[in-house]
Amino acid sequence: MRERPFEEVSWWQSVRVPVALMALASGMAFGGYLLTGPSEVMAVPGPDAMTDKAEQVERALTATRPPLPDGMPTGRPAVLGKTFDALTPAEIGYARGLAVRHQRNPGRRVDGTPGYEFLSAALATEEGRRKVSVTSYDYAANVQVLQVVDLATGAVTERSGHGVQAPPSETEKVHALTLLLASPAAMPIRVAFRNSTGRELTSPAQLDVNAGALLNPPATGDGAACAADRCVTFQGRVRDGVWLSFGNLAVDLTARTVRTLS
Repeated sequence: MRERPFEEVSWWQSVRVPVALMALASGMAFGGYLLTGPSEVMAVPGPDAMTDKAEQVERALTATRPPLPDGMPTGRPAVLGKTFDALTPAEIGYARGLAVRHQRNPGRRVDGTPGYEFLSAALATEEGRRKVSVTSYDYAANVQVLQVVDLATGAVTERSGHGVQAPPSETEKVHALTLLLASPAAMPIRVAFRNSTGRELTSPAQLDVNAGALLNPPATGDGAACAADRCVTFQGRVRDGVWLSFGNLAVDLTARTVRTLS
């Protein structure tokens, strides 16, 4: 589905996948892990593709992001869809713009910039009302945030809390992988990579991964902190197709550390 997950895309491309994933999350909310990632069959990338992905990873780690994607329309659409029609790009842009303007708290994103870390936008089905659920994460308060936007009135309600978490954003994935690869706990992964490829594993750009929010953390041990913190787990492979096992490791993005799940 995403062969180059960190490339620069239009604002609509950037929200199209989270919109679909929110529907998936609703059906799997009480399961184990929510996984998102590339398709099963993937061509071996050439040198230019590897360079592009390395640049995209670097931007995700260092670039200052605006509150909303560049070019995203935030004005009220001239025509709103019917109650259960699929959301249009204009409606999503309008909803996200209202959500940002009506944030209850300043918030902090995974890269330390102000605001909520946007995760997904989905139609909030309610008979007779056209609403959008905007799901985000606030690292300052360490809570997931749900803002429900009424497209007809412009009203925004907000609530937050722990529990079921939405799949990570692309920026969260990059930050989590970077923390993981720098951790001593990742030594077996780096050794497996070296044995398979003859190269050192130093960057997320060398991997294709499925990333998921940890929904059922252990009750005891190091991983118990993930009951409150934002934790991400991985399944993945080297970009030439060799599969890697990430074992029982989870990246705690709240505490900026790697945890072992017991």
